[in-house]
Amino acid sequence: MQPLPKALNNKFDVEPSIVYHDQDILVLMKPAHVYVHPPEDRIARKTVGRKTCLHWLKDKHQIIGSPIHRLDFATEGLVIFGLHNKASSEMNKLMRAGQIQKTYDVVVRGWFKEENGQIDLPLELDSTGELAQCLTLYQTAKKIELQYSVNSKFPTSRYSLLHVELKTGRWHQIRRHMNRVAHPIVGDREHGDSHHNRYFRDELKINGLCLKAKTLKFPHPIENKMIDLVAPRTELWDRIGDLFSTTTL
Repeated sequence: MQPLPKALNNKFDVEPSIVYHDQDILVLMKPAHVYVHPPEDRIARKTVGRKTCLHWLKDKHQIIGSPIHRLDFATEGLVIFGLHNKASSEMNKLMRAGQIQKTYDVVVRGWFKEENGQIDLPLELDSTGELAQCLTLYQTAKKIELQYSVNSKFPTSRYSLLHVELKTGRWHQIRRHMNRVAHPIVGDREHGDSHHNRYFRDELKINGLCLKAKTLKFPHPIENKMIDLVAPRTELWDRIGDLFSTTTL
């Protein structure tokens, strides 16, 4: 039997940060390439060590929280944690009732014919493979056309910056939906286009999945108030912002 790999250095390349915290809930900014909680796979869990958001909260702040939802390993953005059983239970009720509004920023290849619209396509569940109804809303925030040919079909390359809202929450829903409508997310190694990924990484120096869980809005589970949060800026999205603001059509 092959020995398990040794745990990697537990030091984060980019640490998580606390965006909101009270006695009931906490909202964390999860960096890209950090797990919310230890992965289920035993070998991966050994390799990851304590480089997860759950361990970071416990080790650095002595906080034990329960994640209300998840983000993909490669995705950065806001994650909610319940800090006691009642808060977690109430937050899960809000999640099931669709009262937690989450929006995402995403960069995709190409321009949509309809700048604002929805993607209503069923997707396979990761657990059973059965099809489940999925709905993704999108709004085009900005478009660019770059004088660079990624492949021989087109003399230029077009990209869109979208604001996206999920009406259902399935595994890799945004990533798979964008792939299915031929507008893959830039930097997506699993569902994207390697040519455009390489162009952004090597030529534009924008390296990473261009998907961010940007905003959260929901009623507080205990107190009578609304929570309305925006994820902090990061180097990746500063570069994306510069690209879309300095490039003219």
